[in-house]
Amino acid sequence: MKAVKKVFRKSRILKSPAFGCLKDVPTINVTRGCLHRCAYCYARTFPETPSYGVELYENLPAKLQEELKGLRRRGRMPAVVTFSTASDLFQPHPEVLKITYSCLKILLEEGVGVSFLTKGRLSKEFWELFSYYSESVRARFGLVSFSLTYHRLFEPRTANPYLRLRQMERASLLGLKPAVRIDPVIPGITDRPEEVFKLLRQVKTAGVEEVSVSYLVLRPGVIRQLQKELPPKTFLSIMKAYQGMPWSRVITSATTKLARRDWREKGYRIFRQIAEELGLKIHICGCKNPDFPFENCSPWDLSSRKRKEWRPGILFETLPGQKKEEAGHKPSSVPLSGWRSFL
Repeated sequence: MKAVKKVFRKSRILKSPAFGCLKDVPTINVTRGCLHRCAYCYARTFPETPSYGVELYENLPAKLQEELKGLRRRGRMPAVVTFSTASDLFQPHPEVLKITYSCLKILLEEGVGVSFLTKGRLSKEFWELFSYYSESVRARFGLVSFSLTYHRLFEPRTANPYLRLRQMERASLLGLKPAVRIDPVIPGITDRPEEVFKLLRQVKTAGVEEVSVSYLVLRPGVIRQLQKELPPKTFLSIMKAYQGMPWSRVITSATTKLARRDWREKGYRIFRQIAEELGLKIHICGCKNPDFPFENCSPWDLSSRKRKEWRPGILFETLPGQKKEEAGHKPSSVPLSGWRSFL
């Protein structure tokens, strides 16, 4: 059993990031830290993140109910809430999953749409809950490669990639409109054309219609993690893509290195061409590629939801009881040469 320390959350839960696709959408993290402890995880480098195990907010359901009650009283209920910006809501621990289930159930019963990003395993009770509220759930799965060597090196505590594929199939059958986030693409390891084709073909057959992509971004703490946890040859191979790159601001960090632009451009061309050939919608993550034209990869098309309107800081409900509209948005389309020329 992994180490979990129960703590009380004192600050407000429903906070909205001020950047990118999540701007003005309330987010929730069930824990501080994440038991998956992926080698590339930037959240592990935060000063407040526990060095081992996680801190679980055991009062989260009660505090969430209290906040929602106040927001409803003031006519400021959020239309949607997203989970997992710095941790995974489906971590392999019963106490974490218990809190996760309670929070999801509270939101869905209040008529609030929920989206999540996970590399974990969803158990039976979650599928039953989502089947009842399928129109209000958007499932996103993190998946970078089907290579078990990659999984062992970079994501050993996450769900097996083939289990994630089966979960996508189940989410599609339930009408959850599953999408895949291919992040981080590891330069020289998971961006080879044959690897990209295998990945995109498999998720397409699972019922996925939309993917978002971003290369690994490095912070000083992430570099130290990778150097410590990866074989030296693998680490040095990755670092070639970042040689000569300056520290820059990406999202909220001013000490971030992006992979060389020419490397990313070539890789994204491969992803785009294969995705288009397979009939997949694809977005290049705008938040993690500030030097590229911004592309929104939000699972909700908020502009088309007639029952919602924007106010500063949060998205609010204006016509309670009105039927929800389906989400969906069109990605930009760029003519590209055949991807097989990269083989």
